[in-house]
Amino acid sequence: MYEDILLVLLAIVAFVFIVRLADRKGWIKRYGMKAYGPFLMLSTKRGRNLIDDLSKPKRFWLAYAMVAKWVCAIVMFLMMALLLWEATIVDQIPAANAPGLELMLGIPGVNPIIPLWYGILGLVVAIVIHEVAHGILTRVGNMDIRSMGVLLLIVPMGAFVEPDEEALVKADKRRRMNVYAVGPATNIIVGLMCALIFSSAMMGAVEPVRENPIVVSLADGGPADMSGLRFGAQIVMMGSTPIETYDDFYSFPGPDPGEDVNVSYYFKGELLTAEVVAGVVLTSVSPSYPAEKAGLRPGMIISSLNGTVIRSDSDLKDALSQTAGGQTVNVTALSYDTNAGHYVPVPSITNVTLMSRLAYYQEISPGTIDDDFTDYGFMGINSAYMGAGINDPDVILDRLATPYKGAEDVNAYVTSSLRYIALPFYGLAPLTSTITDLFEPQGAWSALPDGLFWVLVNSAYWIFWINIMVGMTNVLPAVPLDGGYLFRDGLDALVKRVKRGASEEERIRYVGTITYALALFVLFLIMWQLIGPRLLG
Repeated sequence: MYEDILLVLLAIVAFVFIVRLADRKGWIKRYGMKAYGPFLMLSTKRGRNLIDDLSKPKRFWLAYAMVAKWVCAIVMFLMMALLLWEATIVDQIPAANAPGLELMLGIPGVNPIIPLWYGILGLVVAIVIHEVAHGILTRVGNMDIRSMGVLLLIVPMGAFVEPDEEALVKADKRRRMNVYAVGPATNIIVGLMCALIFSSAMMGAVEPVRENPIVVSLADGGPADMSGLRFGAQIVMMGSTPIETYDDFYSFPGPDPGEDVNVSYYFKGELLTAEVVAGVVLTSVSPSYPAEKAGLRPGMIISSLNGTVIRSDSDLKDALSQTAGGQTVNVTALSYDTNAGHYVPVPSITNVTLMSRLAYYQEISPGTIDDDFTDYGFMGINSAYMGAGINDPDVILDRLATPYKGAEDVNAYVTSSLRYIALPFYGLAPLTSTITDLFEPQGAWSALPDGLFWVLVNSAYWIFWINIMVGMTNVLPAVPLDGGYLFRDGLDALVKRVKRGASEEERIRYVGTITYALALFVLFLIMWQLIGPRLLG
């Protein structure tokens, strides 16, 4: 991964160096090109007739611009709320898990979660529709377009429409705000349309090849990881027990913790077998909670709790349900001994004093407490049998095809939206053969070759993803982003009404001070996500 990023960065540096040298020597000017920052700009006056033709239904575009301004205002508010919320939780992010600068850069090949070619496709679409939308409303407002063109950074990165800046500055606020609003709003609208196509039209027509549960996560260095199981492995048998559903896996009556169990699974179309150490593995242990205080650490296997041998996830839940907060219970744990090559008991861990599960949720997530909530002993752990997170294929399809299934309140809709955008972090975008081999399209889509269908699916998602990112970023109230100029003009109109006696010079100074102060604040909130966890973690 890092080698690929380094190669891309070296290629970009070499490209920028050549472009700047050619610009300085005057070579590229002969062909109507020029350097524009790190980009090579190919500008032309051609294409303006097309923009003129597209802008002719002026009533439609003026109505669209009105909708666009509302879209920008709503998303601007939501983005600021999100940034402020993220600023309050940076102290909960360990320094080792703090996002790097590459995650903040939406550059395909540099950002590790954005695939190179799907990322370039999404970026080209996003920039083209963004700039064309600006151009159309520029002409609707009877302002001139100086030139149009393409931006290259090794490969085409998008298009641009260069309005007459002097005419834009002199235009009334309504026309100017129309131009600024339609760019990011179009990205957001097109992105949502592509999400609808991806989920409803495409993933909604997909069915599992088999119903057996799928490995969706692996604890690093856990038994499943060490045995060779991988993300996307579809488990069909453990020992002599068929595993047809998630419940079969969850309640599998395995051997004693630390013993081996044979696991049969499909991976990339092949039926394979692995010998895996059985047991419930701690995938995470929360600091300052009972398990951590007792000496339990991630990677350990819970062998017994309160006199009950823990052979499955359901055993652990049942054992805890028989305890209460404040109770001290015996516990035994196994830890992997690299010298011995197997799991051995941890003699220093003998008991754990539990806390109340109700008290924990009252502090952390009171909204999850309802009439059906049951209080019992709480350890502060996450666990998974064999160190493998498992889900039914239908659960994965629901996440892709019906992301809002079961959402009943605002909090659930927000959580579902964030999970949908975060599909790349779960290994579900782009969908690779690890996952696509487990599903098949139905209906009209089945007429397409499988490879082509999944290329179209991934293209739809990444056009959505890049457009949403470009749109939401551009509506932030920070000059020189479109949202910054929208905020500035909106604030100027508000100041005119509130401070009627202020001179134009005073009003401009007042608006400018607030606008640039807010831009710096937005920049701080973004940088705080990088710096905060490293300072406080």
